[in-house]
Formats: sequence, structure tokens, C-alpha cells
Amino acid sequence: MLRSVIISADTELNSWLEDLIQRTGSVALVKTSEKHLPGYDLERFLRANAPQVVFLSTENLEQALETIQGVHQHLPGAQVVAVDRVADPGVLLTLMHHGVREFQAHPFDLDNFTAMAQRLEALLDRTPAQVQEDDTLLAFLPAKAGSGTSTIALNAALALARLDGMKVLLSDLDLNSGMLGFMLKADPPATIYDAAEHSSELDEHMWPQLVSKVEGIDLLAGGRLDPRSRVDSMQIRQILSFARRFYKAICVDLSGNMERFSLEVMQEAKQVFIVCTPEIPALHLARKKIQLLQSLDLGDRVCVLLNRAQKRPLITTKETQHLLGVPVYLEFPNDYRGVHTALTQGKAVDPASELGRQFTQLAARVTKRQAQAAEPKKKKSLLDFLGVLPGYTLSAEKK
Repeated sequence: MLRSVIISADTELNSWLEDLIQRTGSVALVKTSEKHLPGYDLERFLRANAPQVVFLSTENLEQALETIQGVHQHLPGAQVVAVDRVADPGVLLTLMHHGVREFQAHPFDLDNFTAMAQRLEALLDRTPAQVQEDDTLLAFLPAKAGSGTSTIALNAALALARLDGMKVLLSDLDLNSGMLGFMLKADPPATIYDAAEHSSELDEHMWPQLVSKVEGIDLLAGGRLDPRSRVDSMQIRQILSFARRFYKAICVDLSGNMERFSLEVMQEAKQVFIVCTPEIPALHLARKKIQLLQSLDLGDRVCVLLNRAQKRPLITTKETQHLLGVPVYLEFPNDYRGVHTALTQGKAVDPASELGRQFTQLAARVTKRQAQAAEPKKKKSLLDFLGVLPGYTLSAEKK
């Protein structure tokens, strides 16, 4: 069944068209906009509803042509069907020059409309409509509780948001121990449970009511601690499908309990990062989880983030990789004070610190960009405190 939307300010015409679509049975109407949608409003509308067919009123031809251009730009392959009360030959010729091949004039004819739907379906089978989606969906999975996964997921998202042109969503899917809202000192308007409840009806108006804008990212917070609350795989799939139309990167913090919905996230992810510390219990659990993911054909996207790495480790990185059978993607030094300071302020770990530079490096690697490292803070020397200017040496003064 073809997904469709109507964009028309003619409410009476819309009513006739909606009735015709319902009678056809081969076209599903997702949304009707009773006003012209300029620029970004049109892009959001198309991304949110992902139609294959756009029924567009040509009552205002100039606005209609602007909309047609926007559909071609933001939703390649989608078919525009012009609708109006009359069929003006001049308007039809103009529409043809802009790539519109179908026109329906009132009074609508069911047989004619059904034949048109069949033509569109055949055309879309050959050239599907494509919503522009980014594939940078990153899943962060703890090897064991206390590995620092939430800290890494949060700072990875903030580092990604510092890159040019990156719009980032951070989602907390640790339903029992989610900490991201607390760590960012956010007061979320809603939670993952609310998003799941409305997953089948998400649109560009509802989504901003579900996320918190904090520190340059959008946060979809974890829910209340309630063993009776549930989310299922289909709801998560719908949420991710919707979100991927709007964000360049999505970071998901998982609980590590390997729930069915967590597996759904990892099936969708570009990369699954198992966060592990260099300790035998954590390495043991990491290995078991890696083996499970390999059995689910996810092994090619799994790698390890080694947290709280030591300069002189008892177990070397090479030994860790041999034990786990997957590469160590990046190591993060232990910086208790830096993490504590960031938590106290509800901000990112200082990007100029050694740990902060690793988060910048992580963001650069997953996006295949050159690292945009923050300049480290230069410590003042004794000469700075004495007021000696650069280039002015004591030996010169003696001369």
C-alpha cells in the first residue's frame, strides 16, 4: 500500500480526496497539511511522514512549484500528484516541465484514480522514494555494570555535536539504571516510555515534546524505575526509523542485559561498542557478549572501547584483543577527577584533557573526519609569573 500525504489549503477538496483515497484501498493517507509548507517546514514534514506519494494542490501555482522542488530535493523518488478543482492546460504544461506526470481534477473518478495508483506503484517499485537517512547509529553496551558506558556514550555524543553540521540524538535505553538525564542535569519533558507509547504516531510536532535540548544535543531520557513498564522491539524500531530521518548521529546507551529491544538496536547500529575495563571479570563477560553477538551475525560491527586504561597494564591491549577476538577501537585513560568535575557541572569532560581528546578522536573516527582536537590549556611558566616577555631573555638583559 502506498504511503501518501496531502498538502492543500482547500479543506473541501481535501475532504473529497481523503474519501476517495479511503475507497481505493491501495493508498494509505498518513497526514494532511492544510497550509503551504516553506523550506525547513516542508523538509520536516517529509522526513517525519516519509510519503511515497504527495497529493499537492495547484490552487497557488507559485507555492506548488516551490513544494515540488522541495519534494525532489528532500525525498528523491517520491511522486507528486497535482490536484485541483479544474484542469487548466497552461498549469498542466508548467507542471509537466517540473516533472509532475499525474493530475487529478474534481469531480474525482474512482476508476481513473485506481489506475493512477497502479501506475505509481509500478514506478515506485522501480525507483523507490528515499528519505535521506544517516547510518551513524552507535550502540554502547557495557561488558559489566560499572564499566563507565554512560559516561562514554554521553561524551561521545557531545564530541560528535561539536563537529560541523552534526545534529545528534542521545537515547537512554537503560530502563532500570538510566543516568543520562541526571548526568546532564536535564529536566526531561518525557521519557523513552512516552516515545514508545506514541511510536506509531510520531511526527515533527510531537518529537520536540519528547526530547530535551541540552549541551547542543537532543536527549531522549530513560524512564522511571518501574518493573511493570515495558517497551517492545517494534516500538524501538519505529522510534529509530523516525529519528534517523532527522539526526546525523544517534548514540544509544544500553543496559547490558541483552533485552530483545537492545538486540533490535544493535541490529540497526553501524557499530556496537562494548565498553570494558582491563579487569578479568569484565573481560570474561565481554567475551560472552561478543560470542552471543557473533552468533546473531553481528560480529562484523562489534569492537571494544577499553575504559580506565592503564599506562602499565597487567593485561596488554594485544592480549585483550586476542582474548576477545575483536579489535580494541580506542582506549580511554582513567580520569576520576575530570569525570567527577563534568558530572558536577552537567557538562562534557574537558575536551582539552587527555580523556577529552580521546572522545574527540572517537567522534572523528566514526565520522571519518580529521580530529578537531581542542587546544590544551597552556600552563604558565615561572617566567610568565615574573612578567618576562616571550623573546626577551635574561642573557639579553645583561648585555
